[in-house]
Amino acid sequence: MPGLSSNCTARQASGSFIFDPYYTMHIVKHSWLLVLLLAACKPAPVTQPDPYPIKLEKNTLIFTQGDPQLKALVVEPAKESDKVMLHLTGKLVWNQDSTTNVFSPLAGRVASIKGERGHKVQVGDELARITSPDFGQAQADAAKAESDLVLSKQVLDRTQELVTKGVLPQKELDAANTAYLDNKSDRDRAVERLAVWGGKGRDVDGAFVLKAPMAGIIVDRNVQPGQEIRTDSILANTAEAAAPLFIISDPESLWVHLDVSEQDLSNLQVGQKLEIRSRAYADRMFPGTLTVIGQSLNPDTRTVVAKGKVANPEKLLKAQMYVNVNVITEVPKMPQAPLKAVFLRDAKPWVFVRKSESVFEMRKITTAAEDNGYVFVSQGLKTGEEVVAEGALVLESILDDNTSTATTGEEKAEH
Repeated sequence: MPGLSSNCTARQASGSFIFDPYYTMHIVKHSWLLVLLLAACKPAPVTQPDPYPIKLEKNTLIFTQGDPQLKALVVEPAKESDKVMLHLTGKLVWNQDSTTNVFSPLAGRVASIKGERGHKVQVGDELARITSPDFGQAQADAAKAESDLVLSKQVLDRTQELVTKGVLPQKELDAANTAYLDNKSDRDRAVERLAVWGGKGRDVDGAFVLKAPMAGIIVDRNVQPGQEIRTDSILANTAEAAAPLFIISDPESLWVHLDVSEQDLSNLQVGQKLEIRSRAYADRMFPGTLTVIGQSLNPDTRTVVAKGKVANPEKLLKAQMYVNVNVITEVPKMPQAPLKAVFLRDAKPWVFVRKSESVFEMRKITTAAEDNGYVFVSQGLKTGEEVVAEGALVLESILDDNTSTATTGEEKAEH
């Protein structure tokens, strides 16, 4: 319809829009023209400007003050450290260099007990008295061997006298002397056997005294009065039967056993310092030293057993306690950044460093060792600089979007 568009525009400009009959008739006949008419009369959309524009200068994002996105970012200052800690779990055990398990070398029945838990003992102190048929037999053998020796000595002396007087031939003296020497050997063996078990003298009472083989404190006791003692108990299949009658140790020094995984072995060296903590004393740290690294892996757990030594002068730590252990490695001083602040671009580590309240610089760094959620940074970061600990990936996405937009604009300008 010629003139329709200009008519619409003219009437719209005058502030009123009224169709005359001629045009109305044609519009009713051709309804599709009405759609075109309304589209031609619709005003153009108004684009609202971004209230918080973000500027990009190389690898630096400059936010507008008050941008709500800034509230979602968490920054943390880089702290300097010269220690890497390997965090392990361990179990305290008695120091085997100052511990002995006391078993009875003889079978029998416990007649009395003097050794109690917590008692301090010296070498040779009585722990228990056991009525033992084997010990009684040894006493009897020693007493008989002593009597036989006395008798053979008397026979030798009498034979010597008779040979001197010519009553008996020399061969009788030789036989008596041989008998005496045999009895003396038997007596020495019997006495030595009895002495190994602590027996002496001519008494035959079968009372074997179990004595402390070393000085220390009785830290455990697994025997009761009247209990039957067997010499093969150590070979028994049950823990109760194989348990020592007494354990004597020095609780002022303990060992800590550590299960170390294969990937952590390279971080261990004999002599490293240990920081040992127990749930029983959450606010206390007990210093120790790594003394032994095992030479084989446990085939089931794929771990190596390492041992450390910890001083326990106050006797607060107890054997069989589970503890948390930090193995300390000394390294050159360098700043630490939160591990979650580091992201990868082209397989290289980067972080965002806050330069001011609204300025963030993306910076490439060189990392070293990791430690409990932090990473040592050898290049690219200074101590005290603030890195984005939460929201780094959001900033990276914003930077990539702005870079893409800037590139597109430049390309259009070139064309």
